[in-house]
Amino acid sequence: MAKLSSERRTEVREAAKQHGYQGAADLLRITKETVRRYCRDGSKISDIHGKQDVVTNNKLLQQIKEKYSDKELRMIVNGSVSMGYNHTPIHNFGGERVKIGYLTDTHIGSIYTDDSYIDDAREEFARAGVDMVIHAGDVTEGMSNRAGHIYECSELGFDAQKDKSIELLGKFDFCPMYMIDGNHDRWYIKSNGALIVKDICEALPHAEFIGHDEGDIVVNGVTIKLWHGEDSSSYAISYRLQKLIESLSGGSKPDILVAGHVHKFGHFFIRNINCIGAGCIQKQSKWMRGKRIEAHTCFGIMEFTANDKGVGRFTNTMFPFYT
Repeated sequence: MAKLSSERRTEVREAAKQHGYQGAADLLRITKETVRRYCRDGSKISDIHGKQDVVTNNKLLQQIKEKYSDKELRMIVNGSVSMGYNHTPIHNFGGERVKIGYLTDTHIGSIYTDDSYIDDAREEFARAGVDMVIHAGDVTEGMSNRAGHIYECSELGFDAQKDKSIELLGKFDFCPMYMIDGNHDRWYIKSNGALIVKDICEALPHAEFIGHDEGDIVVNGVTIKLWHGEDSSSYAISYRLQKLIESLSGGSKPDILVAGHVHKFGHFFIRNINCIGAGCIQKQSKWMRGKRIEAHTCFGIMEFTANDKGVGRFTNTMFPFYT
């Protein structure tokens, strides 16, 4: 008997499935034994393909096992992980350690500023071995036209406040110091165009003026923004910083924000930004008390790791003065 083609063998097997051996034989005009023989040959072929499928499946299982951990596989089996994700995200909390001392609103030249508080901050920064010190504005008290303000000044005028600032901040020469000016410092700009914080920094080899009201520092790829502002306190301490972050346009947001001006301390994580309200060195003034505004008199030290993803980990220590 001539050999059947593969198409004919398939036809025989399909006919046998539908009509049985005898029905297929009658329909195709071949013997019943021929139908039975080719159905047996088909089973052998299926066995071969089945063995090949087992080998393929084993390889696939091995690849899956290599790609996922036992914990991830159990999560997949339990339906805890969508198979649409290729892997569990890997976070990097390590990196190069950076330690920064920060202070703001020293208001040097004010009767409400205790020089010993600035010295205490300097000593703590030196003891901690900070990499740098940052100042978020209102370095000096300034001279306003507000009635009675002159009686709240321990040093009167531009030269006196500048010299006192150089004396106190000159002792921070164990590390770099970066400063912006605040609204009190800019009273001298408004009255006669004088740049008191810039002049202070030019007189100190370790200090650098980085901007009016705001300035950025990049440390190992991490952007730190110093910001002062001329707005007022909010009822909720975090609200002011939340609105500031919302106002920054895309691509201009820092990794860390250190803010001065309102004399409030707080550490908040807003839209993936570590935001610090840096408090103040000046005690509550008579003007603030009259406005029922509390002063958080303190300074702080932040420590974080910088890596290719930005800030890996972040800690913040606040040093309060109970006045």
